[in-house]
Amino acid sequence: MLRHTFNSKNPIFGGFSECLDKYTDFDKLVCELEGLRKIGDMIVNSSANLSSYQAHPWTVLKLVFLKMYVRDVYTPIIGRRYPFMAFIDPFAGTGLNAYKNAEFYMPGSSLVAWSFATYPFNKIYAIGYRQDYIALKQRLERFIPKEYQWVKKGDANEVIDNIIDDLLERKEEYKGVHYLAFIDPESTEVHWNTLEKLVSLEGQGVAGDFIILLQARLIARTIGKIRKGQTRENTTEKLELFFGTEKWKKLLSLSSGEIEEGVKQFYINRLKKLKSKALIEIINIELMRRNIHYYLIYITRKTKGGAPYLETVRWLKQFVEKVDKKEVVGNAINKVLGIRLLPDYIKST
Repeated sequence: MLRHTFNSKNPIFGGFSECLDKYTDFDKLVCELEGLRKIGDMIVNSSANLSSYQAHPWTVLKLVFLKMYVRDVYTPIIGRRYPFMAFIDPFAGTGLNAYKNAEFYMPGSSLVAWSFATYPFNKIYAIGYRQDYIALKQRLERFIPKEYQWVKKGDANEVIDNIIDDLLERKEEYKGVHYLAFIDPESTEVHWNTLEKLVSLEGQGVAGDFIILLQARLIARTIGKIRKGQTRENTTEKLELFFGTEKWKKLLSLSSGEIEEGVKQFYINRLKKLKSKALIEIINIELMRRNIHYYLIYITRKTKGGAPYLETVRWLKQFVEKVDKKEVVGNAINKVLGIRLLPDYIKST
């Protein structure tokens, strides 16, 4: 088994994890995954309801980044500086992730944030869509005290208005509010005006950071199908809602090999213009060669003191990108999740 060493020291601010003492990328990743699995085991053991979101193995990398960021960076800093700290999860799913051929489960993002916060969030805002809502609500109510959780059913792009109203109420009550928004759509489900609404809170005294999953490769494939006339009538409308402008259509003129990079750059340039003094880090995750490729976009705002905690974010980015190797990820997933069959991306090597 190939193991990649990772010798950089974590410039950690206030979180703690025994995983930092592990020597290789494989050992670190297994340790972080085992921490997630323990929460998954608790969720499964607490109820006979195993309703779950069917996730791909690569999903664990975004959960690992979220876990480490919440534990090591966000809550140690924000929890000491703001009287009210919130986590916003507009695409919260069922609160539990299942994997093909796996014996174990992983928690959803809301429960990851709650479980691994060094300082507790004052509120976890979670939105469940359609049939996901009942399982999500039951799980959050089981593991998060009532006064700390807020869960609603509906379209994230509509229910976000209710979250914003509640944050503004908390701002009047606490005088200092900060949120971390984990935007994790399957593809283009998040509308641009949803991001605009959250960012606009800065003008009303509510600050926030973002972790956004961008499925650039899936979106590029959709654009390619549009050129061939192989998509449904409302596909272009969905892309316009996602990008917030008709200018995305210029991507149609790119060659097939250029569209994915074009999607990424176009979206990031839009984000830079949206958030004042934006500082952006991009985590590049690629597995299965040409089949799975997505980006985690981290966005914060430059302050008078700069943003020294970005050093830690960049360390996390380096760790996640460096362990993003088929051998490391595949073997770690097999070990922790008890996957009985090798994932396709391992068998293809």
